[in-house]
Amino acid sequence: MVTIQELVNEELRKSPIIVDMLQQELANTNAVATKIQPSIEKKYGKKIELPAVSMAIRRFMENFSDNQIFKWSFPKDIEVSTKSKIYEVAIEKSPDIQKILNYLYDHIKRHKGEFLSVIEGTYEIVIFTNQTNKKYVLEAIKNQKITSELDNLAYVTVNWAKVTKDIPGIYYRITRELAVKNISIQSMHTIGAEMMMLFKEDALMEAYATIGKLLAEEQTNHNFLK
Repeated sequence: MVTIQELVNEELRKSPIIVDMLQQELANTNAVATKIQPSIEKKYGKKIELPAVSMAIRRFMENFSDNQIFKWSFPKDIEVSTKSKIYEVAIEKSPDIQKILNYLYDHIKRHKGEFLSVIEGTYEIVIFTNQTNKKYVLEAIKNQKITSELDNLAYVTVNWAKVTKDIPGIYYRITRELAVKNISIQSMHTIGAEMMMLFKEDALMEAYATIGKLLAEEQTNHNFLK
């Protein structure tokens, strides 16, 4: 017959983020036990006392303590850049997308320092560009339904090596650090291996410093990416 310990081990192996939170002391054992108790009881087939689940979690973490799943070395010389005065707007998916793009490409001259990005999703189309181009964007989408609009944002971009896209949790390493510092990401996009995070302008410097510090830290597992 399967044991409570075996069921807890299985549950935690499926939840690396929970394990990471326990390692970082962002969650306590009893809170995690309360969360996973219903699932453990269902598989066990009868009622289990919470202390038994907590004890099994503690045993799991004792054996797992040297295997820190998010402690790889970040690639060296990652390029991190910033830009302010960004306008972002989202509209409902529209068959007029080509007409919108044509208008934008005709009116927004992408000289040095200028940029225009359009992301077409399943339900929405997101446009972001320099704040000074807002008037052109609003004209282009004047007959569309706006679902979200954000002024005067700033972004931090991280240009990862392509190999990092296959590493589970690499974006989480960044977003977790920002969450710990209580920094909100207003919008986030990935273009190839480039990760773009948009913030309110007053949060830009702290966000940039937080990301830069994390990427510069020496990690113990130097062979993870090799």
